[in-house]
Amino acid sequence: MWSQASLNWPDSAQSLETQSATVLNSVSSTMNSASNTLAELSGYAGYSQHPLSSEAAGLLSLRSELTSLLSSGTVMTVSPYQFEVGTKTKAGNYLDAKTAIDKLVQKLRDKADKYRPVTSQYCIAIMLSASKIEDFATNLNQLTQVFTLPDWCMAARYSTSLAGIETTKRYQPASIKQPRFKPGSDLNFNPLGEYLQWQGAQIATLESLASDQQNVISKLGALASKRGQYVTTTTQQIAALKNLHGAVWSMSLNGNAESLATTLSKSSAPTSHPFTIASLILSESPLTFWEELLCSP
Repeated sequence: MWSQASLNWPDSAQSLETQSATVLNSVSSTMNSASNTLAELSGYAGYSQHPLSSEAAGLLSLRSELTSLLSSGTVMTVSPYQFEVGTKTKAGNYLDAKTAIDKLVQKLRDKADKYRPVTSQYCIAIMLSASKIEDFATNLNQLTQVFTLPDWCMAARYSTSLAGIETTKRYQPASIKQPRFKPGSDLNFNPLGEYLQWQGAQIATLESLASDQQNVISKLGALASKRGQYVTTTTQQIAALKNLHGAVWSMSLNGNAESLATTLSKSSAPTSHPFTIASLILSESPLTFWEELLCSP
């Protein structure tokens, strides 16, 4: 039956903390003693540089090159499912390539929008088009597996839903009573959330201390093996990213908003299909990664 109870710190949590403290309370003094011993021996120790250190040092500039691939900018998208962009009829939502281009041109010339770019921009225009909703959904889903532009992911979900509506529209699910069950998740709201963080840090220290059962040579061997495995894993993950599928219409542009609009308005629509999504990726800095990804023949 219901009974009123005051909040009390759980015994299960206190037990963990107490057990951890039997070792952790001695960590500071023990570590200080060990540090003093090492300081006394430092004059007798000689350390040689790793044979790959010099070569690795010559490649440290790769970090700045990697960072330069991340550009700050904006993305403008038109799709059949946007208000005042696509054409909505009883049969569905439509947007052909020519209209998509016209909408993008109009937006580039929309001086009422305070976020309209006013400086010179690097621009990549991309477009995907299909003659049937099923093909449109399939192509979008394939493309967004690797190219996760949020607007395109939304269009992929929406078009997939519309493509299957003919088989699902006659299905009437039972109405759900309120309130609703939420999907299962970790019950980690405070104070448990913060307790897990700090007690976990203490247990991590215990785990680190326990690893001292290995001698230095064994630790270095394990570290070497772990580093080799990590390099292999990162190489495999990058290789997996290169397994690309899908194709888009694209062009690379640069200039201010007006010149971009003029160039786009003079371009011919690549298709006349009724299902089209198109985007402008805009940035003041070069879009090297995106241009090489999306504009290479």
